Amino acid sequence: MSADPLYAAQRLQEIVDLDLLSSEVDPILQDVAARAAAHLSLPVSLISVVLDEALHVAASHGLDGLWLGETGGHPVEWSFCATSVRTREAFVVESAVNDPYHSTNPLVVQDGVRCYAGVPLISSRGFVLGNLCVVGLQERQFTEMEIDALRELAASAVQRIEARRVRSVEPTERS
Repeated sequence: MSADPLYAAQRLQEIVDLDLLSSEVDPILQDVAARAAAHLSLPVSLISVVLDEALHVAASHGLDGLWLGETGGHPVEWSFCATSVRTREAFVVESAVNDPYHSTNPLVVQDGVRCYAGVPLISSRGFVLGNLCVVGLQERQFTEMEIDALRELAASAVQRIEARRVRSVEPTERS
């Protein structure tokens, strides 16, 4: 049995190397989050960074006035996004209150999350950094075309994230 990818030291180092917990990440990803929410007609979208103990919100749309908007993250045990870190695949929950794993999740019970669709953010080095996801307050089905649109937006987010690495590495490489 292989180790849980959530705790892989190389994956966590990739997050550090990309400086994904920096406040500078939010502005470059904000419009990607907004486009995801708009495209799927859902109120909330997140670009998450999944750590070993917590989920960090790198950028978001629609969190104003919500608990998650104030905290900027939550324990990894509550994270829908952690599933994609483990599987490297899209993860969809059309009815969170009927989902055997998430029905007792505080995000469902207290915050009213009813549906979720997320796709992994995979770096060019092959590490899953987190997710681009959309969240709704009503149950909902998702089409494969919608998931494909999320994948395209996630690829755009990763390109923007990695462009920061290139800019920050170039001067030291030329020295």
